[in-house]
Amino acid sequence: MSSQSNQKLDRELNLKALIIFAVSLTGVVLAMAALMWILSGTLRSRLMGQDPPPPKLPAARIQQPPPEPRLQAKPEEDLRQMRREDEALLSSFGWIDEASGIAHVPIETAIDLLAEEPADTEANKP
Repeated sequence: MSSQSNQKLDRELNLKALIIFAVSLTGVVLAMAALMWILSGTLRSRLMGQDPPPPKLPAARIQQPPPEPRLQAKPEEDLRQMRREDEALLSSFGWIDEASGIAHVPIETAIDLLAEEPADTEANKP
């Protein structure tokens, strides 16, 4: 019974159509690859033609550094330095504008001063 089923499957399989499909698919893929290769070469040569020629003087060929702001060379150290400066500012007394009487105080002192003030909402409104 198994030999009959194998023969039946062999008769249902159209080998000629399968080979034609595989060859056609391979031909289409190769044609598209060739078309993309030609197109990329054409576009590459067109873009290279738009580039300005390199400078003739050797000194002019030296690349200048990029404009500011540049990437940090040592970002971890810069962050530590910024945090030290912020901590020093937040934990010290000083004037922001002495003429108008605006000063900065440590955070703990500011919290204590705010806790001592009465919570009169009418007096705080402008």
